[in-house]
Amino acid sequence: MKMANNERKPDGLRAVERTVAVLRALAESPPGASLTELVKATEIPATTLHRMLGVLRGTALVRETVDGRYALAAGTMALARSYLDGLDLRQEALGVMRPLSAQTGETCHLGVLALVHVVYIEKIDSPSPVRMYSRVGQTNPALTTAIGRAILAHSPAHVLDEVIEAHGRLSGEPVVRADIDALLAGVRADGYARDLQESELGICCVAAPVFDHTGHVVAGLGISAPATRFDAEAAGRLGPQVRAAAADLSGQLGWSGAPTRAITEPQTGAPARGVADPESGSSTRDVAGPQAGSGGRTPEPRSLPAAARSLPTAAR
Repeated sequence: MKMANNERKPDGLRAVERTVAVLRALAESPPGASLTELVKATEIPATTLHRMLGVLRGTALVRETVDGRYALAAGTMALARSYLDGLDLRQEALGVMRPLSAQTGETCHLGVLALVHVVYIEKIDSPSPVRMYSRVGQTNPALTTAIGRAILAHSPAHVLDEVIEAHGRLSGEPVVRADIDALLAGVRADGYARDLQESELGICCVAAPVFDHTGHVVAGLGISAPATRFDAEAAGRLGPQVRAAAADLSGQLGWSGAPTRAITEPQTGAPARGVADPESGSSTRDVAGPQAGSGGRTPEPRSLPAAARSLPTAAR
């Protein structure tokens, strides 16, 4: 990482900026970097850089590899752990939710997956006198809400299977798994999910996933509005805004921009159980989707304490 500018600053501040530049350059090269590579990346003179690296090695922030390269050391993990331990999802989210609600003029929700439902754990009301009613602790079916779909689109197959099975037992309505796969594939492609009066008549929502520092989906961030001022065109316009806000929140949680993808294998044949489609009159609903080219560790949505999981379902 190159220095921001060459403006003359007090020696102490300049040294701090150079140190940060070195650490960031090393963070961008996990296997390590040579002195020559670091000089090129930071534009710090080699003699000065060599002395800095010696000091950083003494503080356990930088180490020298067996092949003579420089890399981040264990001391940086202690700093990262302290940062992560101090994070509070709800508190971090408020700094993103307030401006998002103000910019869109709509109610903003933060929700997490709790078995078959999404539970709202934080909200900012719309400044408009005509707005949807909701409360923290309220639950709604994950399969039909934008927040639920945003989370499920990045959840592993077994989580999606459990949600579908539990929803089927509660509703008694079937859903074709191929349709579920198709919808969530679209959510992943767009980066946000829509709910155009599919969960509740007269209410529309758009939401995006929130990831933690490991790339696992931990929540969904969304805005909700009366259908009188929210349609498909509005969803397409506001969706990228919500997606950007969710990415900002994810960044605050330590997300680097590359979510750990779920491996969701589409199932063919017999329909799974789920939710009815009020628009088509059919008893199917497309809610989730396969993930092309997915791989690596399977993310697990974070679960809530037992008290939160036992909250009763409440209509919006």
